[in-house]
Amino acid sequence: MLSSIHIENIALIKSIDIDFSRKFSAFTGETGAGKSIIIDSIGLICGAKASKEMIRAGEQSALVEAIFTELFESTKQKSEELGIHPDEDGCIFIQRTVTADGKGTVRVNGRQVPLSILKELSSYLINIHGQHDNQDLLKPEKHLFILDCFGETEVERATYSELYHDYQKIINEKNTISTDDREKQRRTEMLKFQIDEISTAKLKPSEEEKLIIEKKRINNLEKIALNVSTAYEALYRGNKSVTEGLEKAILAIGNLHTIIDRAPEYTEKLESMKYEIIDIAELLVDQAGDIEENPTEALNKIEGRLDLIYRLKQKYAPSVQQIIEFCEQAKKELSDIELSEIRLAELEKKRKAIKEKLLDAALALSNKRKEKAKKLSNEIENELQYLDMPNVKFHVDFSKNDTFCSYGNENVEFLISTNRGEPPKPLQKIASGGELSRIMLAIKSVIAEKDGVETLIFDEIDTGISGKTSRSIGIKLLQTATTCQVLCVTHSAQIASLANLHYLVSKKEKENRTETSIRKLSYEDRITEIARIIAGMDITDAARETAVELIENKNSEK
Repeated sequence: MLSSIHIENIALIKSIDIDFSRKFSAFTGETGAGKSIIIDSIGLICGAKASKEMIRAGEQSALVEAIFTELFESTKQKSEELGIHPDEDGCIFIQRTVTADGKGTVRVNGRQVPLSILKELSSYLINIHGQHDNQDLLKPEKHLFILDCFGETEVERATYSELYHDYQKIINEKNTISTDDREKQRRTEMLKFQIDEISTAKLKPSEEEKLIIEKKRINNLEKIALNVSTAYEALYRGNKSVTEGLEKAILAIGNLHTIIDRAPEYTEKLESMKYEIIDIAELLVDQAGDIEENPTEALNKIEGRLDLIYRLKQKYAPSVQQIIEFCEQAKKELSDIELSEIRLAELEKKRKAIKEKLLDAALALSNKRKEKAKKLSNEIENELQYLDMPNVKFHVDFSKNDTFCSYGNENVEFLISTNRGEPPKPLQKIASGGELSRIMLAIKSVIAEKDGVETLIFDEIDTGISGKTSRSIGIKLLQTATTCQVLCVTHSAQIASLANLHYLVSKKEKENRTETSIRKLSYEDRITEIARIIAGMDITDAARETAVELIENKNSEK
């Protein structure tokens, strides 16, 4: 339930705190006192759109904080699924700020969350019903949700939903494959051209780098030839080369083997040096390549190859490796297109098989709905008769959909007849404002325990009705409060007098500013406030006596 709320700098509210209980609480006060501001503030906690115009004049930000306690087990489970974990006391603390620059933050138990998460979480915590929400009741798309909530169709919907997901997946894949024949032909020709062009080039991953190195070598052939020849002569084949000197040294030291103990070791090292120098000399010659080759012809060949690679890079990808990968992907796409007819046939076979199962699941879901629709109609009619609509007839109308949807293959709309002998018609063509309030209350009374919502808020449900009907509505609110928390903003003495707790919203001037305040009324204060609602500003003894009678008769009217 909503245990407490703190509101700061919203419209006429400077700062107020309200504590609630899990009962029926009524809010009264003169028009313009700020009752709607409190409801709007609670709406912010529910994820309603915020605007900087809501911020109290002269302030830079506004704040709403709410604590929810004594949570239903279903609410705890759903909040956990959203990644929201109640604290060690099982509470959820929601904080929302609105700033003058149009920005704001949402925090749940100290952790910042997106507004979308707040909206989904709050849908399990609070339902707000006002004149605007009554208009939502006119929308047929809301009716299916209400029926499913009442009918407890979770199992049937889950079965249908899983099949529908698989069915849509197949349809989407078919749509992706089933491109226009002309487009498919154009794409096939393009892919074949690209594959042929890249394959003909016979690219190798590191080819470009090697060609650039070879180009550099050929451009420096003269310099390479001169220096390699010089190094070769100096190391190996020339007069007085390093190897010649080493051979002489090895021969000389060999003559000392019997005289110097380490002479064999020295000759061995010198032998190793000689062969290493010979290897270096020969490697230089090998790396220099064919010194006698025609550099012009070799350069032309390299330049032609590099030009081909450059053009392919311009068309397909920035590197040779990526061009090769592009070609492989093109081959795969071409294969997919060529095999698409086979795949389409497979998908169509699967689609037909799943469609049969989907039709069965949709039928099972529809049958469950129709079965529960009769019970729903009877219970709503009973509630409406209690709310002074004795001749009402409520009907749930079903119509087939041409296609499958996420919720089934049928539409649901609530029809109603408020006068005897008249055929049921859509709500928007029949119900008046006052009737809509009663219909909405009747529906909430029927599904209150099943939709698992912790708190119900009714904003001026008494609009357009009075007298005995208001009293009936108040009694129904009091009864609903036995299964969930009920808050009601009202101008009706008959409703307010039935509340377990009564709050008075008023406004006053403080430091040349108008401020809204709220206080919980004592028994005597309740008598005065209800008498004011009955008589206006001039409260008479008769009005006070009537107020006492309305309050005292609460228990007998439950």
